[in-house]
Amino acid sequence: MAVNGIYIPGWEYNRLLADDPYKPRNSALPGALLWNGAAPLWMFEKVYCTKESLESEKFAAEEVGWATSRIFQQLADGRGRCGGILETVDWQTLNDDPRDCLGRIHASLKADDSCQVRRWIDEGNDPALEQVNHTLLQPVAAAHHSIVAGSMGGLRHWLAPQGAPQHPTPEGRHEQIQRLLSLISAPIDNAQPNGLRLLRHPRDWDPGALARQEQAKERVETPFIRDLQAGEGDFEGANGFQPYLRNVATEKAVYQGVDAPLFSDWKNNLDRLLKLRDAAEKHLWPNLHGEWLPALLENDPKTFKKFPHYVKDALRYSPIGELLNLTTTQVIGLASAAIGAAATYDPELQDVAAYVSAGGATAVVIDKIGERRMAPNAGPLAVFYQEAFRVLRH
Repeated sequence: MAVNGIYIPGWEYNRLLADDPYKPRNSALPGALLWNGAAPLWMFEKVYCTKESLESEKFAAEEVGWATSRIFQQLADGRGRCGGILETVDWQTLNDDPRDCLGRIHASLKADDSCQVRRWIDEGNDPALEQVNHTLLQPVAAAHHSIVAGSMGGLRHWLAPQGAPQHPTPEGRHEQIQRLLSLISAPIDNAQPNGLRLLRHPRDWDPGALARQEQAKERVETPFIRDLQAGEGDFEGANGFQPYLRNVATEKAVYQGVDAPLFSDWKNNLDRLLKLRDAAEKHLWPNLHGEWLPALLENDPKTFKKFPHYVKDALRYSPIGELLNLTTTQVIGLASAAIGAAATYDPELQDVAAYVSAGGATAVVIDKIGERRMAPNAGPLAVFYQEAFRVLRH
């Protein structure tokens, strides 16, 4: 079965501080997703999050005007060019199978004395909390044909870190998925700082505006953030995020010094995201969602060994990507320039270029490309990289 989605965790770990895992609790979405390449937004057809995560972001967009919250709202609202990428999951309405599995996992973790969620929140132990999230979210994500994302701190740390608690799945599977996604996204990441830069990285924020924001955070966020994440004290209940965000809104003018430029970045770069998704839909998703991820989830030990070769071959052949996506009658018009460019990077293709420059027939060109044993998986990926690099350049 195709795996076409990725589930973005919020603060689901705080469900272990309650007896009912389905009851709404505070959550939020990681803004770093938007300035660290945004790869989940183009690599997957669907991006999921827990219902309460988006509800708090929508409230933050209204009360505080945070750029990241406004963007998440636009990604989910179903209106405009980007609506519908982000979808919410209401844990109270889960079907029987994922609901029962989630209940068993929740009960098992609560019975584990080593699982100290409130202490980890107080300590800011993000890796431990991410491991809890990954465990809890497995049945929810699987029910939506998705994998679980992990830390959004960087493209190399999407999925659960090594050393996560054992799950009823083969060991090493999630590490292989992480490596596959990193292999595919690395050329995009390396083509431009931060990959697809939807928002400028915090290191590029205005230093004065950032300093003022940090001072405001010390006043209205830091003293309360632990109880907010836990969903306890003044922030208990389904709408526990509201008093916190109303307090933050007293510093709204200060936050705008950072948020106004970020939202301008979003408007300027949205078109790139949509074009990259279009390219991925045509040339990446069929193999990634329909073959590669399902094979890894089935723990096929031989499958992963092929992936580095797919990517290597795809990058090698990306200069002739258009040829791989044309009909036979269209090939000859572009063959000379495209294969000549490819020969510059790959001397072994010079014999193909010679045929073309000498007026070789289309069939000969196609046969020569075939002789190079272009893998079915690498061909579409080469076309994707060619189109993706064009998007990033403009």
